[in-house]
Amino acid sequence: MFATIATLLLLSPIALAQGSATNFGTSCGNSQLSFQGIASPGEAFTLTASNVQNSDVVTLIVGFDNTTSQFGALPLTLPNPQWSPGCVLYTSAEIRLPMINGVYSAILPPQLDNYHVYLQARIEDLSGVSSMTQAIDLFVISPLPGNGDVTGRTRFSTSGLPASNVRLTLFTPDLSEFYERRSDANGDYSFLGIPSGTYQLGSALRDWDYQQRTVIISSTPLVEDFDLLEESAVGFWSVIGSTAPQNLDASDIAVLRSDGSVFFCHDTTDSILFDPITGISTFPPSSSSEQGCMNGSLLADGSVFLAGGQDGSDPGSFRDAIPWAKKFRTDGTWQDLPDMLAPAGRWYPGLTRLADGRLLLFGGGTAPSAVRTNTSEIFDPATETWSTTGSMGSANEFAPSVLLHDGRVLRTWGTDPEVYDPSTGIWSATGGLTAPNRSFPGHSDHSIVQLTDGRAVILGINTLSQPGGPMSEFFDPSSNTWSAGSSPDLKRMQGEVVYLPDGRIFYGAGDIQNQVTAEPDLLGIVRRCDLFQPATGVWRQVADMLNYREYHAVTLLLPDARVITTGGTTIKFQTGPTTSDIDAWSPPYLSRGVRPSLSNASTTTPTRGTTLSADVFPQTSITSMVLMGLQTTTHWVDGGIPRRLELPVNQIGSQVSVTLPTDANLLPVGWYMMFAMVDDIPSDAIIVRVDP
Repeated sequence: MFATIATLLLLSPIALAQGSATNFGTSCGNSQLSFQGIASPGEAFTLTASNVQNSDVVTLIVGFDNTTSQFGALPLTLPNPQWSPGCVLYTSAEIRLPMINGVYSAILPPQLDNYHVYLQARIEDLSGVSSMTQAIDLFVISPLPGNGDVTGRTRFSTSGLPASNVRLTLFTPDLSEFYERRSDANGDYSFLGIPSGTYQLGSALRDWDYQQRTVIISSTPLVEDFDLLEESAVGFWSVIGSTAPQNLDASDIAVLRSDGSVFFCHDTTDSILFDPITGISTFPPSSSSEQGCMNGSLLADGSVFLAGGQDGSDPGSFRDAIPWAKKFRTDGTWQDLPDMLAPAGRWYPGLTRLADGRLLLFGGGTAPSAVRTNTSEIFDPATETWSTTGSMGSANEFAPSVLLHDGRVLRTWGTDPEVYDPSTGIWSATGGLTAPNRSFPGHSDHSIVQLTDGRAVILGINTLSQPGGPMSEFFDPSSNTWSAGSSPDLKRMQGEVVYLPDGRIFYGAGDIQNQVTAEPDLLGIVRRCDLFQPATGVWRQVADMLNYREYHAVTLLLPDARVITTGGTTIKFQTGPTTSDIDAWSPPYLSRGVRPSLSNASTTTPTRGTTLSADVFPQTSITSMVLMGLQTTTHWVDGGIPRRLELPVNQIGSQVSVTLPTDANLLPVGWYMMFAMVDDIPSDAIIVRVDP
């Protein structure tokens, strides 16, 4: 392969101590190209294209430029129908070589040094249609004289087998020196030609504990092996602020705002703005009227929308439902909005954001006797007007709901789950839950999460009415059916639920009701927390909360990837409140080595289909970008944008870019956190507003 490099390559010296193989661009099929070996002259290497069939013709495409080619400027979109949709050429393609069964092995030319070569694999199927892998920027250079080497092997401690694709990082504490490698199929890795000094060497693989040790690099080679241990890290809780003199222990709501601050409120007259970075709480002016038990969301203009609930003059009656709506603006002032069309009001209304930014409100108790309604209406923030729409099959209040990836709204709690079609305004029943008795007509026992793969999952189970029921159930929108999921070893209901950027779901606290258990509890409320992996159904216990908190707590994800909670310490109106603390949980992924950092976003107000770029530090290989909608939480419902979208990333050096989806239902307008991911390790997020 590389015998012709000398005649084709114009060398440009670069002062680096070691070679590298860096993925960039995107693939248009199921195959990924990987490099195993050492990127130094005279070293053996193997290139492997994954997921190829015996009947596929696989070709390695080699080029010495990634900006232009004989076909035109790079990257170059390849035409249909010869190529699959979305195929892009990233290399100048001077050489084409066969890859037998998707594998090519050779030795890097020993006489050549300090150069880049750009690689892709083409996979042609039996029908003649081709796809392309992502590209690899292979930088080949000899180790600098007098520097040191670190080599080793990674193995699973449970089996002794090699652990491949382990992220190995070698770095100084100030990150002035940072190197990254992946273990190969044999578990081997190497850092060659590293400047002498004291470093930290880290080993990270999803679902396995992070390990880090100090190493001293010198001219004497080091061998550092890692035996991977099953993940046991539980994260940790800390007190980061206070809502004092307020105690949020009844009709609480929390909204993550577009500037990263959190709006806490329970009656619209005693609001709190909390800065999670400084830990400082400030207290904005009151609104014109007191209302609690409302629902809300964050509008495109950055205002906090609140609607329904009850008149605060008699908060314990639950009978004085109101139709009021208002918003807390970004300048710290309040604006009254037109009343809802339901004259008897909506206490505990359900709320779901539609793809175009309008808000669907439904159900709720009505004045004067708290009778629930099955009616629905829509608020348009652009015109600040209300309109009626179809009624549900059952009356309910604070029903968990999400916007599905197909644009329909799924609502669970009630006599039957239902979906709402915004194009027709009609509600229709889905198939039944596998555990149908979900506390109705009391309060919902569960929360709902829209998953990245398009399914939805409910979490929580009433063990009195459904002692054998699962704590998770999955909804398949393609068939409108439900299937039972798994449960942790301690079932409970009405816990705190937060979708995390690594794809796991945090489930905190909850009510064990009358179960006999060794778990400490207060009137059935536990401090127990678990992580749930929807893809595998695995639950894992993590650090307990610092306080007993019941469903009046408000809990959400921050841009720094921590989870915060406050309120809910008046347990079942029988004890407390015990604290006004705001607590933060630092998940295990925040202690898994060097995290990427994003800066210099090309825009923070992209439209759908926009390519958004940012700088990453240190220059680590980003595996995906994750968009997560900002939350608005109260009780067991979330009026924010129910999205976690995992998007492929294009990376060239320290710049990463991602192209946003064009599908309006998949990517609703509104506010998102954009995380750069290295496997399960998130950066701090950049907050962006997606416009139509």
